[in-house]
Parts: sequence; C-alpha cells; structure tokens
Amino acid sequence: MARHDRIAPTWVFDVDGTVIDSLTGSSLRPLAPELLAHLADRRCRRLLWSAGGAAYAQERAAQHGVAHLFDAFVDKEGRDGDGRYRVDRFLDGLDGVVFVDDRPEDLPVGADAVAVSPYLAPDPHDRGLRPALLRAGAALPPWGAGG
Repeated sequence: MARHDRIAPTWVFDVDGTVIDSLTGSSLRPLAPELLAHLADRRCRRLLWSAGGAAYAQERAAQHGVAHLFDAFVDKEGRDGDGRYRVDRFLDGLDGVVFVDDRPEDLPVGADAVAVSPYLAPDPHDRGLRPALLRAGAALPPWGAGG
C-alpha cells in the first residue's frame, strides 16, 4: 500500500452503500460523522455524490444529520466510453482528490480510491470506513488496532 504523507484537499464520498446503508437507507455508516468532521477540521473539501443526483445526496445527508459536514452535493452524471463515471463537471482533475466508494471499479481511470466494503444494512459494528480513517490520519476507535 502506498504511503500518503499529507491529506488530500478534496474527498468525494458515495452515498448508498458507502455512507448510508443501501438496502433500507435508514442508517448512517458508523464513524462517518467522525471521519467527515476530521476532514473538515483539516479544511479538506468534502463532496457527497450519487447516481440519484445532487438533490438526492443532499436529502440523504440531511435525513441522517450530516449535511452540514459536506461542502457540496453532486451528481454521478454521465459515464465515459469505458462505463466509468465522469467527474469533469465538478472537478478540474484528479490530482489531490480521494474517492471513498464501495464500487471503485466505476471511478475514473487514475482515480485515487479508498475502496470500502458495501454497507448493506444497519450494523452498529461495521468497520468499513477503517481504510478511509487510516488514509485521513484520523484516530481509530478502540477496535482500530486489531480490526
């Protein structure tokens, strides 16, 4: 695994299956607020994007009380010739951008992705954001050392 000495200035989070459970939509993934607050404290730009659209992303974040932790809400609108999402409408390029997504294969070629396991249903013991917490340099909860 590559070592990252500084935190990227922009982080793009997927909604369903990454930040919010994809089956019921009723639960926020454990440690999502802590990760987002950590990035906000470091003045990183935080975007929430969804194939359901920007309004959908914003509604979901508001429903779970974390809309204030994002700087913008964007569409996963359009795919390139390889079937990967295009980001040119809201990003100038991929430098300095980290994507946190449960479907990294859908991201642009060359994207810096933190792949997380799909968050399917409410699970207070989920540790899926652990790779993103580590990448961001955030303190891990007590289970962090071994799990």
